[in-house]
Amino acid sequence: MKQKEMDRLEIVEKYIILLLGIVDKPVPSILHLEKEMFILSRANPTVAKFVSFIKHYKGPYSDVLKELIDSPLYHKDAYKVVNDRIMLTSKGKEIFEKIVKNYEKDKRFRQLLGTLKMIRELYDRLSDEELLLLIYITYPDFREKSNVSDKLLAPEKREEIARKLLKKGLITEKRYREIVEYDAGNT
Repeated sequence: MKQKEMDRLEIVEKYIILLLGIVDKPVPSILHLEKEMFILSRANPTVAKFVSFIKHYKGPYSDVLKELIDSPLYHKDAYKVVNDRIMLTSKGKEIFEKIVKNYEKDKRFRQLLGTLKMIRELYDRLSDEELLLLIYITYPDFREKSNVSDKLLAPEKREEIARKLLKKGLITEKRYREIVEYDAGNT
């Protein structure tokens, strides 16, 4: 493996550690971690330079992310997966604190942390179906190879999921109407 590729993988591992460490609880599933990293990459162009996503069976997917979750190269004991939930270990928490301390004076880094926190606090509260529906509506290109998008975008299912999101207080009445009235065939 070339040095440049190795450096890129180490940076991706650090993004994983930052995402996991910004909220002191496990990410609900590997699917959540993957989609939260995708959302981060869309919100932060710098992250997008290091983590790329392809169209896949359940929306955006990253081989690199999957490999580094399964087998980290640089921070081998920083995180673990237990019953599909992914969390930092005590070693991972130390690495998280060290990264934060090293970059805490950097304004863009603090903005990154704010974005990570916002993503975790919102998207961790979603079920897999809720998460995927919002991804498919917001990023319709990623429905192309999906094996669940048609089911989730069916009018009755969209309304059911939107109602749950509204009840949880995760979307506004306006967003509820947008989801219910969404024309999946016109995107």
